[in-house]
Amino acid sequence: LISLLKELGNLMSLTTLDVYGCSSLISSLKEFKNLTILTSFDISNFLSLTSLPNELSNFISLTTLNTRKCSSLTSLPNKLGNLTF
Repeated sequence: LISLLKELGNLMSLTTLDVYGCSSLISSLKEFKNLTILTSFDISNFLSLTSLPNELSNFISLTTLNTRKCSSLTSLPNKLGNLTF
């Protein structure tokens, strides 16, 4: 699974990424720095996730971030694409 996640970072035309409960994804986000046209990112069901890594700021086109069922999430990076809070 981890090698697959690294390959996802090469899909530069990817606009939507939905991953549910895969803790390996969060530690592999640095591999996704080329996903600059990603507009929607769903990382639901990460029960122990407490913060999102700063690598999310590389998603400059991001307009939708879903963190449903991430009940321990308490902090976000200062900049997240084009998201407004």
